[in-house]
Amino acid sequence: MGASMATFIRKDAWKLSAISTWEPTLLWYAKAVGEMSGRPAKDPTSWRFQAGVHGYNKTTDPFVKSGPIPSASEVSKFWSKCQHGSWFFLPWHRLYLGFFEEIVRAAIVKLGGPKDWALPYWNYSDTSNPNARALPPAFRQKNLPDGSPNPLYAIQGIGILRAPGIVTGTLSVIPPQDVDLSHCLSETFFSPNTDTTVGDLGFGGPATGLNHDGQFFGQKSVENVPHNAIHVDVGGETTNGWMLNPDTAALDPIFWLHHANIDRLWSVWNRTANSNTDPTVPVNVGGKKISWETSIKFMFRDLSAHAVTMKPIDVKETATTRFQYDYDDAIQPIAAVAARRAATGQGEIMKSQPRSEMIGASRTKIALTGSAQTASFTIAQPSGPAKARVEGAKAPSSGKVYLVIENVKSKESHATYGVYVDLPAKPSASDYEQHYAGAMHLFGVRHASKRSKQHAGNGLTFSLDITNLVGILVAKKQWDDKNVRVSFVPRGSSGEAINAIAKHDPIQIGRVSVYRA
Repeated sequence: MGASMATFIRKDAWKLSAISTWEPTLLWYAKAVGEMSGRPAKDPTSWRFQAGVHGYNKTTDPFVKSGPIPSASEVSKFWSKCQHGSWFFLPWHRLYLGFFEEIVRAAIVKLGGPKDWALPYWNYSDTSNPNARALPPAFRQKNLPDGSPNPLYAIQGIGILRAPGIVTGTLSVIPPQDVDLSHCLSETFFSPNTDTTVGDLGFGGPATGLNHDGQFFGQKSVENVPHNAIHVDVGGETTNGWMLNPDTAALDPIFWLHHANIDRLWSVWNRTANSNTDPTVPVNVGGKKISWETSIKFMFRDLSAHAVTMKPIDVKETATTRFQYDYDDAIQPIAAVAARRAATGQGEIMKSQPRSEMIGASRTKIALTGSAQTASFTIAQPSGPAKARVEGAKAPSSGKVYLVIENVKSKESHATYGVYVDLPAKPSASDYEQHYAGAMHLFGVRHASKRSKQHAGNGLTFSLDITNLVGILVAKKQWDDKNVRVSFVPRGSSGEAINAIAKHDPIQIGRVSVYRA
């Protein structure tokens, strides 16, 4: 739907900042955050209640001494409900933002502000803006224009924990590859039509049931990059920044602008091609048919504290939902993708995934503590589901090749490691570029590493498409089935591969495997 049909228009925070650090949209947001943070946590319109909807844990609550939280029954119904590693990630967060935006708008009107206020978004991928990857200025000021404390910098006297460079506006804190949209916006389908967690998992993520602690991330999922990457970059990889932890992330006012941008990218993807549509066909998940549109109901408290239940089908069109909003810019920013899709009509509503077959895997666990580590193993020719799709002894002349990094766990560290295939013994900068398979962004790793009622604590799993990379290595005669080497290399502050960083709490990798499909 076009912006003309929407009542509220969400705007780019950096374009607003170009007018003034305290352009009214941002200033009113700061005032509303301050007003909402003064409300008791038991009030559904309070800052703490709204943050708790995403996640909550008493041990990490920086406001634990600020008053009691809601009753156990209320917490059970409404808190810690965010959806991650799932095709429900996008619709759940769209609902979450919609109810939050209504509550903030009501607070702004109460303070004497505009009735048409809409949540801005942080467009960190804007290549026309040299400052895009820096935190917008309003979030880095200690005081509001009247000299009072700035709630976008500190809430109720408690400083918002972020990566040190984020506060000073250092661009290198967010590497350019962490805001690269070329993978997610070039994806041609929303989710696979099976409950697979290996292979290409789509723009919107794998088909699951309710999934609070995300576990599975595909290379082209918008939840992987830029979502997870930005959470880690803003929180600080080895600190206790609020954005690192799903239980504290929504306490940071920038969280909401980050998620508004992720929601905008969903709109961008939908509008790139007529075939870029949301799931309509039920998928068999664990022996049960689940419809993305209607099987799961999500419940929120609205601005009147009433319980409201909605489904993903209720928010497929932003301008015609109860929230009635759109974005000032929802145009595909990658010209090559837009042109290709317009010319070919390429795309599938839901992609049929061929059955994958593991053809090799590491035999020992890997512990990352700050230095580069390599796993080596042998792969074999497919003998099962992928056999008929493979020709030749080595080259993937048909089918796909996936690198799967399984059971990634850590109690504390969120350090980002680049993943490389068959790096030379003494790699140059160009070697790192040519052998790069992807990166592990560990947002939510603490949750996924803990056993809970919903999950076994198996950690995070990443599925990387290395088909083209393997083809290049084969052509250069650098690929050997008997010695596949997968290296995990820490990143420097600008995202470059470096041999070692400061020692950190171990990141455990259970297995590295190669699949053919």
